Amino acid sequence: MQRVEEFIRSARDVAGSILDRVKSGSNLLVVGHNDADGLSSLGVAGGVLRELDAYFVLRCVRKIDDFLSGYVDGEFDLVVMLDMGSGYLNELYDRVSKSRLIILDHHYPLHLKQRPNWEHYNPHLFEIDGSVEISASGVTYLVFKNLLEEYYKFAPVAIVGALGDLQDRGNRKLRGLNRMILEEGIKTEVIKVAETLVLNGRTFRPIHLALASTYNPFLPSLSGNEGACLSVVTSAGIELRDGDVWRTVADLSDDEVRALYNSIIAHMVENGYSSNIASELYGEIYEFTNEEEGSSLRDGREFATLLNACGKGDHAWLGIAIAMGERGRLLDKAHKVLENYRSALAKVMEKILRPGMLEHMYNIVVLRGGDMIDPKQVSSIATLLSSSHSLPLDKPLIAFAYDGDQVKVSARASSELVEGGLDLGAIMSLSAAKYGGRGGGHKVAAGAEVQADRLTLFLLEVDRLVGESIKERRKTPEATLEGG
Repeated sequence: MQRVEEFIRSARDVAGSILDRVKSGSNLLVVGHNDADGLSSLGVAGGVLRELDAYFVLRCVRKIDDFLSGYVDGEFDLVVMLDMGSGYLNELYDRVSKSRLIILDHHYPLHLKQRPNWEHYNPHLFEIDGSVEISASGVTYLVFKNLLEEYYKFAPVAIVGALGDLQDRGNRKLRGLNRMILEEGIKTEVIKVAETLVLNGRTFRPIHLALASTYNPFLPSLSGNEGACLSVVTSAGIELRDGDVWRTVADLSDDEVRALYNSIIAHMVENGYSSNIASELYGEIYEFTNEEEGSSLRDGREFATLLNACGKGDHAWLGIAIAMGERGRLLDKAHKVLENYRSALAKVMEKILRPGMLEHMYNIVVLRGGDMIDPKQVSSIATLLSSSHSLPLDKPLIAFAYDGDQVKVSARASSELVEGGLDLGAIMSLSAAKYGGRGGGHKVAAGAEVQADRLTLFLLEVDRLVGESIKERRKTPEATLEGG
């Protein structure tokens, strides 16, 4: 049974520990992951700590080893880990003993070994599903909101992290504790919510460019293809301009929205793709009223995409600054990073959607990215591919790319498999550990790192464990019927 009230009360206790250190003049190290959720978490923490005039350093890392390799125990009075740590308690136990450690994470804790001077704040410890109900930025927000009177101005950034972690998947709406944070933002008038077409840049891009800029879900033959998108819009009978001004998706009437939606579906079917993908194009949109009209940051999903591009494109510092509230020239620079990142992803997606790129094993589908995919982008590619409806629903996707003598693995599963009991995080953890690597994550999205020379054995183990999970799942209905 979920213990939501206890979870929220515990946030105040953790906040008190942080405030005590700030008031005493302690030096703080805040470490976060390099994806949109991690950067949003760093933005919330950094923004609040800056207003408190705290002594702190923000650091973004791609993996736990990047943190451990440069960490000197005792150099900082307090270390706060965001969007990471819960899956690596054993490694941290051996390395972090002199400094006080606070972990704010939403990944499933694989071990509970910890020291007396640690605090571990994680929704899973309170029977709350951190994979869909709250992200790390939401966890960070629930803690740091207790330190600032105008805490609500960071509610949009907490929502950005949840969107970056695709916690709106399914019906394209946020749920659980994310909903509570969203309602705080609505009540304080920093967030507006509406239901319509979910296209990137819906308030400031021309209609066809908004469609071409939409990568979640990834629309085969449309995402990144301005010409095809222009054809889809004109086929719907929609006027692109109002005089000399480009119209946006936000300018469309209800009838025009329906016409565009139907035109997208028709295009997908004509090109041999499933029409189901279009169902993910309609849902809630989250508008941040504190951002300027026409700004890409006014839309929650666009904000998340920009942060993800910064984090995965070696410009994490830029994403953190934007999440903390910096704008102007830094935002212009971030837009260029996003443009380059989208272009790179579109080129890779064009290659991997060709016939023969996916290998079907007994129970999994493998994308052998090899050297073709940047290891920093393999998680984004896996997400795009899994959202394109180009994969069977009864097999999870296992994508990998070489990272020196290691292999970076990213796994994705359909909601149908997860609802049936598949847990990719556990499978990645067990399979990687068996062959000297590390793995973990959520049921629906997980990752691992293994040595390149053990990749085949790792994939065979993943295939076996997924097969066992599916077999067990298929037994359940029969057992239920036999039991009456």
